[in-house]
Amino acid sequence: MKRPTHRSRDIVAGCFTCNGTAPIWTAANAQALAAKHHDATKHQTWCDIVMSIRYGEADRDDRQTDIEDAIAERAA
Repeated sequence: MKRPTHRSRDIVAGCFTCNGTAPIWTAANAQALAAKHHDATKHQTWCDIVMSIRYGEADRDDRQTDIEDAIAERAA
């Protein structure tokens, strides 16, 4: 069975020594940059990753096909 699926990952990383808990790196390579920064400086670094998965799609709303129809429907 094939179902509509959407996956996303949000990654932020930083260095406690250089920037505290504020992110320095964001994007797909943030984790690697935090690791490389630790290797180069021996600073304690961090990386937070949030993964989201959504199944299905919103039901189609056939009541409104364009803005003019929506305005006319509301005025009636």
